[in-house]
Amino acid sequence: MENPVLDCLLNHRSIRRFTADPIDRETLGVITHAGTRAATAGNLQGYSLVVVDDQKTLEDWLPLKAAAAVIALVDTYRMKRWFELCDAPFHFDKPSSFLISFWDAIIALHNTVIAAESIGLGAVYIGGVISEDMGETIGAPEYTFPAGLVLLGHPDQNPPLRPRLPDEAVVHYDRYHVPTDDEVRAWYADIDRTFDEKSDEKRAALRAKGIHNRAQQITLGRYNEAIHSEMSTGIVDNLRKAGFTGFSG
Repeated sequence: MENPVLDCLLNHRSIRRFTADPIDRETLGVITHAGTRAATAGNLQGYSLVVVDDQKTLEDWLPLKAAAAVIALVDTYRMKRWFELCDAPFHFDKPSSFLISFWDAIIALHNTVIAAESIGLGAVYIGGVISEDMGETIGAPEYTFPAGLVLLGHPDQNPPLRPRLPDEAVVHYDRYHVPTDDEVRAWYADIDRTFDEKSDEKRAALRAKGIHNRAQQITLGRYNEAIHSEMSTGIVDNLRKAGFTGFSG
């Protein structure tokens, strides 16, 4: 089936190296407008998209050089202001509203990325933003929370498509399929092989740290308990500072 939208989606890859070329504000406006056309609960748009294209700000704040960053915020602050002006009660600070707005923000951000990629730009998601204090960085007020961040720019690399689990591992019909151990091993076989394909020197260094396979490399290395705890603390702090209630850490 030939379709330009499907081609764009099926050929997504993260771009981590960009040229020095800027993205003009008109283009940024087009792709963020595409973001705002995403589905939203109750047509309330409980999010904001903050575009940062000031290069000094980007260089001081982010680890990768890019033409622009787009931050998707859960934003019930704007709604709260509207409700106050209309003498309407505000109760959108609860977990239910927060999670629905988080969903809205991510959908809008993903629409933005698809729009950017469709015109030849590259993008990479930066997940750690959820534990960062956006009040300090971009002046985000109460009742906002960083749901996601993407860097945008003109690609300076053409990486291969990254492997994905087979569809049968992640797509279920009618009911959740609880896999057998053999099925799990088969689904992760290609990922497991990436450990064995490392050089002898790298594997020896990892084994010295008690890491003997790819799963252990993930949970004891890049995404270890200390990293999860640190990020979780930042997330809970952000929620409390923002004024969202009903969460505990």
